[in-house]
Amino acid sequence: MTIPPMLIGLVFSLAMIAVLGILLSRRKVTRRVAVLMQIAVLLVAGLMLGGVPNPIAQLDSGVRSLSHGQLPLLPLVGLGLLLATALIMGRAFCGYACPLGAAQELMSLPMKRKVKIGRKLAGRVRWGFFALFIALAALTALYPKYDPFTFFGLGWALPPTIAFAAIMTASLFVYRPWCELLCPFGALASLASRRSVLRLRRNDDCVDCGRCVRACPTEEPKAGATMERCYYCGRCLEVCPKDALVFGRGP
Repeated sequence: MTIPPMLIGLVFSLAMIAVLGILLSRRKVTRRVAVLMQIAVLLVAGLMLGGVPNPIAQLDSGVRSLSHGQLPLLPLVGLGLLLATALIMGRAFCGYACPLGAAQELMSLPMKRKVKIGRKLAGRVRWGFFALFIALAALTALYPKYDPFTFFGLGWALPPTIAFAAIMTASLFVYRPWCELLCPFGALASLASRRSVLRLRRNDDCVDCGRCVRACPTEEPKAGATMERCYYCGRCLEVCPKDALVFGRGP
């Protein structure tokens, strides 16, 4: 009996998220640990499994099937499981289980200075693209031809290769451009992350020095922030002089 790659990918993703949760609770997430985990994601979910799990393909397949009066059980279950992880601990999948997310994170390392895109503008672009994606998925089978996740299958089809190369190039100058601006699953995960049970938060030891906000590529760990754009990169944990950022139940 052959186990479907999507099932293997889901199990691997859940395992990586569980490991991340343990490391965060023990304050063991450093940039070195993050890089090693993201390399593991690229090797397993990327090269070995061919870009699985791919929540965007599942969303595309689900919308197209529903538009034709069909109930796509497997894609909806897979998508639902990944969104459930966002309700539990935010953008953990995006940060530590998504091969495209891992590739962007690693590509962002050579250039420290990034072009900053405001939260409002990023939100407008993200939801505008989300609406376009849903419309195209309902009416056409266009997206799979350009899906950057299929690059990991090393089939070298031109459209997904160009899309992947464009995302990687942009990642040198903009932090996680696909995640922040275009990813349809990321748009849904950002909503779920606002209500996540577990997240990084400040405790009473915080002296409001601002180092965590300056170190964060999304400027997320401000007082009272929902942390919906936190990818658990570990930068804030490394620079906090008081160990005032803890992982646990959000306020």
